Amino acid sequence: MNKNMVSTTRILSVLLSTAHQSCLLALSEKRHVPARHGDIPNAYLKADKEADVEILLHIPQGMVIDASTLERVGAMSKAQLALRLRKILYGLKQAGRLWAQHLRVTLLKLGFEQCFTDCCIYKRGSGMDLTIVGVYVDDLLVTGSSEENGSKFFDEMAVLNVKGLGVVLWFLGMGATYNEEDGYVLEQRQTIQELLDRFGLAEANSVRVPISDDQDEDAESSLLWIARCTRPDIAFAVHRVTRRAHAPVEADWRRTKRIARYLKGTIGFKLYLTGDSASNRNTPVRIEGYSDAD
Repeated sequence: MNKNMVSTTRILSVLLSTAHQSCLLALSEKRHVPARHGDIPNAYLKADKEADVEILLHIPQGMVIDASTLERVGAMSKAQLALRLRKILYGLKQAGRLWAQHLRVTLLKLGFEQCFTDCCIYKRGSGMDLTIVGVYVDDLLVTGSSEENGSKFFDEMAVLNVKGLGVVLWFLGMGATYNEEDGYVLEQRQTIQELLDRFGLAEANSVRVPISDDQDEDAESSLLWIARCTRPDIAFAVHRVTRRAHAPVEADWRRTKRIARYLKGTIGFKLYLTGDSASNRNTPVRIEGYSDAD
């Protein structure tokens, strides 16, 4: 069974960060190789249960057990019986971790290496024979040094029934379009509209700036996601609002609504990931990092 402090303490889900998602898209643009999207249907059901953990289930409603079976197991009714789980099911605390382990073993067998700094990224090869995979639970973002490498990866992943969805158009609530001249154009029109609808702000008047002097936890987390993915223009305003997320007051909600109204007026804004048009896929990738620490 799922017992507290026994089977529920080792919990993990592989969630590719928005920063590394952007890095993969930037690398894809640099190489002029469109990133591809993969989906793994019923992913958790593919993972095996831990051998040392026994999980028992009540008999589901509607399941018929004949009298001969009851007699054979020494039960008077099916209420005295339970089912022993052999595979992982959605909803189990350990399901995410066991699926992550199963995917990791599969990728390692295919020659991939897991990134030391982010367990959601795997790579195989280097230089002109490179394949990189970003993992967000059962969604895959695949790029590399050539389109052939991507095709080879999806052929190999048939072992997990991975569905190749082609060049990435929609990934984790973010729309993406790609062409060699402009690179990637990212937008979250649908996500913003869903936020406005969910909080009753679809008919709100738009504003020209996202913050004012007189400016609910769910809304703030949605705004944070949007700011991190495609809308850095609201990052400062969202930061101001989330500083009081632990004890919000009415004024904080007014500020949150103001940001949402700003998004309504700028719902068509897009984020462009472009590179040097003069470069080609053979040009070494130069990574620069900055810090404001003393």
